[in-house]
Amino acid sequence: MANNYFVRTVVTTIAAALIAVAAVSAQTPPPAPTPQKSPTPPPSLVGKWAMELVTDAFTATPALEFMQQGDKLTGTYEGRYGKFPFTAVLKDKALSFSFTMSAEGTDVLMDFKGEVAADFKSIKGTAELAGMGSATWTAKRAEK
Repeated sequence: MANNYFVRTVVTTIAAALIAVAAVSAQTPPPAPTPQKSPTPPPSLVGKWAMELVTDAFTATPALEFMQQGDKLTGTYEGRYGKFPFTAVLKDKALSFSFTMSAEGTDVLMDFKGEVAADFKSIKGTAELAGMGSATWTAKRAEK
């Protein structure tokens, strides 16, 4: 009989402990979800850029503007002879774009290649200006 008393006491104690744990668990709110950081958008060329184009014969300061629509990168080059649209290709940090402009009645193919800086705040490269030779160029994001 003493053995029976001991078993009932142990079972009652275990049951009471389980009820207490269940009650505490029910009262403790679950931890708040960790706020999810919104992913940082990848760097882009979108916006206005101040360019310096240097040849043996002249230095020009045209403006560039890049636009992005889905995967398509387009832009405009605006300088002494007007504003010219182009489609650009950016692969890793390598940029290329070209367009044909009319300079004093002559069509000139302007072919640009460059490398975008890691911080996407500057670009430097070379250009082939059909009929006018080659050039070097740099561009920096325009002040807002």
